[in-house]
Amino acid sequence: MRNQKVCIIGDGLTGLTTAMVLSKLNLDINFISPVKKNTKIIDNRTTAISPDNLKFISNFFGEKNIKLFWPSKEINLYYEDFEGYKNFLKFEKKGKNLMYIIKNNKLKEIIKKSILKNKKIEFINTDVKEINQKDSTVTIKGKKINYDLILLCVGKNSDLVKKLVGERSLYNDFNEMALTTMIKHNSSIKNTRQYFTKEGPLAILPISKNEFSLVWSINRKLAFEVDQDLIKKKLEILLNLKGPIKLSKPELFPITFRINVNLLKKNFFVLGEGSYNIHPVAGQGFNLILRDIKKLGKELENFLSLGIQIKNSPLLLKVVSERKPENLLFGMGINLIHKFFKNNKISDPVKKIILKDINKLNFLKKISLGIANKGFF
Repeated sequence: MRNQKVCIIGDGLTGLTTAMVLSKLNLDINFISPVKKNTKIIDNRTTAISPDNLKFISNFFGEKNIKLFWPSKEINLYYEDFEGYKNFLKFEKKGKNLMYIIKNNKLKEIIKKSILKNKKIEFINTDVKEINQKDSTVTIKGKKINYDLILLCVGKNSDLVKKLVGERSLYNDFNEMALTTMIKHNSSIKNTRQYFTKEGPLAILPISKNEFSLVWSINRKLAFEVDQDLIKKKLEILLNLKGPIKLSKPELFPITFRINVNLLKKNFFVLGEGSYNIHPVAGQGFNLILRDIKKLGKELENFLSLGIQIKNSPLLLKVVSERKPENLLFGMGINLIHKFFKNNKISDPVKKIILKDINKLNFLKKISLGIANKGFF
């Protein structure tokens, strides 16, 4: 019996990770990328990964690479009121790391190195323009190739996704941009911090003792007015940084909430940002995607072990029915958190009362850490 054939379209974190995970199964994989395989990866953003998800992906690229991830033993949340910034919530778990942070380009390099040396994966450098859902074919370099499963791991504005599953979605435009930059400094900041400033949530994500990523979600109009001097002043206030502060060139990314109504069509399945986007305030976006990939890999392994043909099988429906509810719950929950902390003079006194003793609710903190690490289900 021939190996069943899978096509993965997209060379971002989702596509690379999916290829790495599925490479351990008895499948023939075509990995389609518009970028040549030896092209240097440039992506200065950072990704936060839960301990459970890091354990999962390290099974594929090796535990020796875990040392490249910066661990956070604490997560501190601050709220701005008229008196300044107050540390209203502190997450910690004795002897445990709560989060691991890594630069996107470094993570992509680790995973790419893993898949390029795998003989089950054929790397094809091309742009996919044509797909046919009726006969499950993808046109690659002018040739129609039939697949048992086609995974679209492409961005949220992909024409391929729109053509395949349509544009129906739950959608909300926050009218915000995520301003990201890397900061080098002389102080020692070892753990993650989230500041709910009047302008919007500002996350501090360390990747070493003297370097961290800043992610500031602010009004779209204001985002284009923020310069490096304003960022430095903000950091001096928040972190009391002394000495020189070096910033990489700030980048802006639009923030929206979107979950596609349809994620699959016959043997085509949409993974990653093409399927949903959530607000970055909780750092859960890629963690949800990793759980999707984990579930897909597990179901594929089950089907293959039973000798079941994956083409036209209920496999994808099973994955969607189990994963979509959790992704929706996470997205809506994070929307509520974002709305709660949004600057509002009428509701601010109420927030102050609610947040006053929240750090004493240890059971709530324990539940929150469990959900952030492993999800709801």
